[in-house]
Amino acid sequence: MQHAQSRARSRRWIGRGGLAALAGLVAFGVSPALPALAGSWSAPVQLPGSCGSSATVNQAGAMAAGGTFKAADGTTHVQVCTSPDGKTWQATDLGPGGDQPHGGQHPVMALSPDGHAVALWGSTVGCPASCAYILQAAVRPPGGGWGAPVTLSTELNWGAGGLALGMDGSGNAIAAWVGFYAGASHYAVLPAGKSHWGQAQTLSTSSGQGAARNLSLAVSPDGSAVIAFAGGGDGIWAASASVLGGFSAPVHVAAGDYGKDSAPKVALDDAGQASLVWSQTTRTEAATRSPSGAWSAATVLASASSSSVATAIDGAGNAIAVFGSSYSWHLAGGSWGPAAALPSGSAGGLVVADPAGTFVYADSGGNAFTFAAGATSFGAGSGSRGSLADLKIVPGLAVMLAAGAVSAETVN
Repeated sequence: MQHAQSRARSRRWIGRGGLAALAGLVAFGVSPALPALAGSWSAPVQLPGSCGSSATVNQAGAMAAGGTFKAADGTTHVQVCTSPDGKTWQATDLGPGGDQPHGGQHPVMALSPDGHAVALWGSTVGCPASCAYILQAAVRPPGGGWGAPVTLSTELNWGAGGLALGMDGSGNAIAAWVGFYAGASHYAVLPAGKSHWGQAQTLSTSSGQGAARNLSLAVSPDGSAVIAFAGGGDGIWAASASVLGGFSAPVHVAAGDYGKDSAPKVALDDAGQASLVWSQTTRTEAATRSPSGAWSAATVLASASSSSVATAIDGAGNAIAVFGSSYSWHLAGGSWGPAAALPSGSAGGLVVADPAGTFVYADSGGNAFTFAAGATSFGAGSGSRGSLADLKIVPGLAVMLAAGAVSAETVN
């Protein structure tokens, strides 16, 4: 108990006075060696069935996960797993689908504070006579069973690697995807507590922004949202919205190099601050957005491409970028710092942050580290838990999905 209280006091210091002190040190060119936060991950709980592709969690500790499996007839099926506490799980076969698009998770999952669960995936239908690619979703009300899948679009781009799902703190869900026709991107909204999606809306067009690919979606608890994507000439675009209010026209954030290597990742906080990271043929770059909605000029983080990128931002506007085997901090009111090496043996992976300033990074091998904004030491990790599939955080709890098993960590 004393250790837990000490850790809580340490985190509160870092989250309040520590950030102010850190800003002063940075202003004088001093790089403080902030310690890592002690982390304690639960033993992995193996999921039933094949739900090892994506996971989600809410503050009550309820979880949902999804994946695909091959049925006896050789077709791909979507399977979802739900749990009230991350310990006991129930698996459900949602039927054929989940084999599209070529890249990304199949399916992607979202879970509301009251336990409303949503799954989103792409499917191939009509083969071999006439193949078509569609976008499907299913909804499970709190305490109920999964409803039958519904079709949100009949023209999903199977090769663009672009579908995403997010949910705000009120339980409003938003799905975004790239269409097959001319590479236009679209979105649809499922209002909180409902089972019927709104009509699909167009976000970008090939004539306006170029053929879209590699969508990334960030939704903040207050209902704000940002969708980032690579467009024509490999340029980076971002569109902003409130989940229920519709998107503004996409903004051109940075020019591309026509290498078609960009895979932008975006993060957003309740204050409207955002971080955006991407990789191109000759460089890895990042940009930030102010609360007023203005994007900064691109900053080169590395003069080489990165096989994977990730970013997270806390409620104070402190952001981190993870790229390849390196990371960089953008502390509130400052600029992107120099690239530094991730813990020995770590590369790729995912990073998340909660509003209070707890950051969690998990490398591609499922080794997770917990730390505060500005930390230069990540400390001891959780130990490798197998191939990383997903990493999520809500106030009070972080969840990692690796090798078909879920581990959880209590955070303050």
